[in-house]
Amino acid sequence: MPADIVVGRILSPWGVKGEVKVLPLTYSADRFFELSEVTIRVDELERRLTIENCRIQGKFVILKFSEINSPEEASRYKGLEILITEEESPPLPDGLYYHYQIIGLHVYTTEKRYLGVIDSIIETGGIDVYVIKDDREYMIPATEEVIKEIDLEKKVMIIEPMEGLLQ
Repeated sequence: MPADIVVGRILSPWGVKGEVKVLPLTYSADRFFELSEVTIRVDELERRLTIENCRIQGKFVILKFSEINSPEEASRYKGLEILITEEESPPLPDGLYYHYQIIGLHVYTTEKRYLGVIDSIIETGGIDVYVIKDDREYMIPATEEVIKEIDLEKKVMIIEPMEGLLQ
């Protein structure tokens, strides 16, 4: 089963035991404590790695994989993404979504005007902002006042733009 959800990116080796410094790309760095294995994709090849140890260091995660035992080995993984399968991702409460579920949705206004596809998400530390691209680019705040409906099966988001939002 292919791994398809990116939860982190390896930044560099850490220490002398083959640990790696990881930038978490997930809702909580604590979720790394719940994982026993992850997948690293190198080009089109995937390698499953076993997490031996995990700790938080500031805004980063330090991981020790059983298969990596030196800084030299760890340096080969620099820049690579850490992935899990959708099945390994815990369900979120109703009304909350993972980024991978939002990116790629087709966005329409409540008046059925097509705006484009969600290309990326900007995390502001408060309210996320959805970047919608088509003929032009729109930045839509991810608030209940604006987002009226999300249908993951149809890959559609319906928004009611505030005055001046689409200008």
